[in-house]
Amino acid sequence: MNIFNSPRLTKRRHGLDQLSQVTRDKSKSFVIHYSCESFITNHGRTPRVTSICIVNLMTSQTNSFSIHLQAQFAGLDFNNLTQIEYDVLELSMLTEFTNFVMAHPTAKWIHWNMRDSNYGFLAINNRLRILNGQPYAIPDDLKFDFPRILQLLYTDDYEVNRPKGRLLNLADRNNITTVNAMTGQEEADAFDNKEYLKLHMSTLRKVDVIQVIINKTESNELKVNASQTQVYGLTLTGTLTMIKETPWLLLVFTAIGYALNLLVEHLIEPYIK
Repeated sequence: MNIFNSPRLTKRRHGLDQLSQVTRDKSKSFVIHYSCESFITNHGRTPRVTSICIVNLMTSQTNSFSIHLQAQFAGLDFNNLTQIEYDVLELSMLTEFTNFVMAHPTAKWIHWNMRDSNYGFLAINNRLRILNGQPYAIPDDLKFDFPRILQLLYTDDYEVNRPKGRLLNLADRNNITTVNAMTGQEEADAFDNKEYLKLHMSTLRKVDVIQVIINKTESNELKVNASQTQVYGLTLTGTLTMIKETPWLLLVFTAIGYALNLLVEHLIEPYIK
């Protein structure tokens, strides 16, 4: 093992660089999360979208787009929508969302695992195509999957999957409120039961949780499941970096260094007079 070479630190530096990109100008960074129909029990169909929530990283201003709001605008009972009514409302909701995105062409979009056709930006655009809407593709270099950043910073062991999934488990570990937030299975059940308001409230809470996690990560206050040796690696450079980035360790080693310096001066003083 080369004690001076640290692949772990290389990944961590890459994670810090990505974190810097999304926090450098928070006014242009948006956290996004959405809820949808279960993609496990929908028999291969692209999952219907129920709610999308967006929060600005600097102002915390929230914009939300949801089926239950569209139903109210249309004067419909969102607890008893027909399939045709749902399609019309979903198209309206997704069109409003797309218009918001297009109005912020240089924005950075921070998300939680929104990266494929089952759940992600592509899935939203696929729903728009199915509903004969006009999708808009956000450039990949403006999309930041925050769990991937956490993996780079803290290794894949940054959080465990059970019992609630990594997002809610990480929130609990850091004493971040998860009131109204549902697990994936609970959201699937809520969709089947047409509980669209509950899904909207869950999405609102989750986008707030992600924002707090980002802020705690930026301030180096996030508590994770991984140990310090996992985060920094078992190398000399990793140990030195861990000391440098951990305030109490830096204080302890600074005090030890100061004490050793005084001791050495005391021991050699008789020989230099």
